Amino acid sequence: MSLKKGLFITFDGPNGVGKTTILENVSSKLKAKNLEVYSTKEPTTSELGKFLKQYEAAYRGYSLACIAAADRYYHIEKEIAPALKANKIVLSDRYVESSLVLQRIDNVDLEFIWGINRRAIIPDLSIIFTASSEMLKRRLKFRTSLSVFEQDDSKRQKELEYYDHAAKFLKKQGFNVFIIDNESSSIEENSEIIISQILGLINENRKVG
Repeated sequence: MSLKKGLFITFDGPNGVGKTTILENVSSKLKAKNLEVYSTKEPTTSELGKFLKQYEAAYRGYSLACIAAADRYYHIEKEIAPALKANKIVLSDRYVESSLVLQRIDNVDLEFIWGINRRAIIPDLSIIFTASSEMLKRRLKFRTSLSVFEQDDSKRQKELEYYDHAAKFLKKQGFNVFIIDNESSSIEENSEIIISQILGLINENRKVG
């Protein structure tokens, strides 16, 4: 099975929701079907991405939003676009949705965030995972280190609300948003749901030979 063009799938949701685990599971299952998969993430592993992670506590608000957007455009130019051109299925751990949430928590207005991200590639499928704030808190307790956005439990409910807002906003911008509850269903069940969605997209763009 080959593709007329690559597919771009993003995995997003609040900190501790389990998106990375599911992305890895989905990637493994797609590869088992002899599909070419390119897994990536934000912040990137570039020097810019490393800078963003290292200094996210020092550069806040509008300056951090701009650094995150710059890393995203670098991500698109150096990783996402080339992989799509090679007809691969690109799976990204975080994308624009994260900025529409984390930067808003950091007191940046939505119009500014969207203004500096509006030229980013629109994914074929934007998956947003959700869970209760209590579940997120329990999962984050098992992490050995927390980012500046993961440390404040008081903002967990706000993070969930902003993801709901982001989903509605991006649908209006033409994003194919798919919301999944990652608390009441197992990782395996949700992985299969996502695989089904991706195979549907593949069938729409499949070519013979």
